[in-house]
Amino acid sequence: MERKEHLIEVCPVCGSSDIYYEAGGYAGKLYHCKRCGYIGALVVEADSAMIEAIRSEYEKGAASRDAGRD
Repeated sequence: MERKEHLIEVCPVCGSSDIYYEAGGYAGKLYHCKRCGYIGALVVEADSAMIEAIRSEYEKGAASRDAGRD
C-alpha cells in the first residue's frame, strides 16, 4: 500500500505556512507571508522534508545578510 504524503502550502521564500490571500478573483491569487513579507502568486506544496530545506536555506541567507551589516 502506498503511503500518502501530507502536503501543505508554504511560502517559497521562508517555508512558513503562515500565509494568507492578499488578493484574488479575476486578477488571480496573491499570497502574503506574515513571517518574511513575501507577496506573490506562487506558493509551494511541500512535505516536512522540503519545508525544512526551505527554512534552512532562508536562515542561511538571513545569517549572511546579518553578517554583512557589521
